[in-house]
Amino acid sequence: MQAIGTLERAVGRLEQDVVRLAAAPSPSPLPTSGQNMDVDGARAALRSLDELIADLKGRTIG
Repeated sequence: MQAIGTLERAVGRLEQDVVRLAAAPSPSPLPTSGQNMDVDGARAALRSLDELIADLKGRTIG
């Protein structure tokens, strides 16, 4: 359960980073600026991790 809690906190921080990066103005139009992120793809990946965590919780509880 402790590992699942750690994973949840890490995913939460990643979700905050995605929101912050998506809202930040891009300082440069260059693809290497680090701001050209696939926001929809990142959110989909985070949803997938949330679902995995929920599944893991269900397996450890039930």
